[in-house]
Amino acid sequence: MFAILDILNSIIIGGFIILMSFGILDSTNKNLYSHNDDLIVQENLTNITSTLEFDLKKMGFAVPEFESAVLVADSNHLQFRGDLNLDWKADTIEYYVGPVSEMAHSSNPDDRIFYRKVNGLPATGFIVGVITDFNFEYLNQDGNIVDTSNPANLIAVKMIRVTLKVENPAAYSNDANPDKLEYRSSFWQQTRLVSRNLRR
Repeated sequence: MFAILDILNSIIIGGFIILMSFGILDSTNKNLYSHNDDLIVQENLTNITSTLEFDLKKMGFAVPEFESAVLVADSNHLQFRGDLNLDWKADTIEYYVGPVSEMAHSSNPDDRIFYRKVNGLPATGFIVGVITDFNFEYLNQDGNIVDTSNPANLIAVKMIRVTLKVENPAAYSNDANPDKLEYRSSFWQQTRLVSRNLRR
């Protein structure tokens, strides 16, 4: 009789230990995936921001002083002129964000493609990266926001505030529709991105 009770107690205790082991294993896996996802997100963010910063610092270079370097200035669409390859001819550079529908295959419902064109090429735009949130704000010499809905004000743009967020395309979760907090993310903001060529 006591032997049977000992066996039952051993089975119950062993069951608890196995369940605890599964919980620890799942937690360890989640932490490993989270660290890997953080690395992926940081690399994606670095690739996007390095390209963007390089181009924006060339804004206005080789553009006549009394002409506007900025051609289109919207919250998620910027077109400007500047000499990228130092041939003393102003190139036209364009950045814009594609619609969410382009990334319908992504597990993250907020993923959008961030495009770049130079002199209208490639026709559909070169994919710089995938972002979840993006915003341009345009400032004058004093740091005040410029009303870019009036094209005559574009010449007053001297600084650009860039805000962007990158998230991992998939979340480590058992849910079909994971909570937004499950997606690993990284945020970048450049509050006073200034091209020396616009300081005139």
